[in-house]
Amino acid sequence: MKRRWFTSRLLGISLGAASLVATACSSTPASTTQTSSAPTTQTSPTPAQQRLAEPELIVFRSPTCSCCGQWIEHMEAAGFRVEDHVTDDMTAIKQQHGVPDHLSSCHTALVNGYVIEGHVPASDVQRLLREQPDVVGIAVPGMPIGSPGMEMGDEVEPYTVIAFTQTGETLTFAEHL
Repeated sequence: MKRRWFTSRLLGISLGAASLVATACSSTPASTTQTSSAPTTQTSPTPAQQRLAEPELIVFRSPTCSCCGQWIEHMEAAGFRVEDHVTDDMTAIKQQHGVPDHLSSCHTALVNGYVIEGHVPASDVQRLLREQPDVVGIAVPGMPIGSPGMEMGDEVEPYTVIAFTQTGETLTFAEHL
């Protein structure tokens, strides 16, 4: 008898709690209910909302490379949120994400489904995200002096940002002279 009372009591408590949770989840918070038919005014996004709208860049880099950190700073200054991963096995990262050997550089990044290899300027990454071409990613092979993160005073080497596809095709994405 005690067991049946306990079971029915427990069932009643569980149903009551489930009902309370369902009501709380389905009700509209008072702060979002509009009581006026007057038009609402658009407000600027809060800093937290802006951060959510900024693309997140996941960067993989070697623990011994200082220029990668400078490239990360360049990307953050351009509005990217960066998740920094230090790894000893950059070769595996590049292979996993389809970076051709001849386009290799010191760090590999991922953003919105694209691979960014090396010292690609933020403006080129922003263009890639805007235009959304059918490519795996873009790369700056090697470490050209004057590219973001590789600044050496006024010295600048011309370099090319190269787009690459899954089949290994490459094409010029941007020229920096």
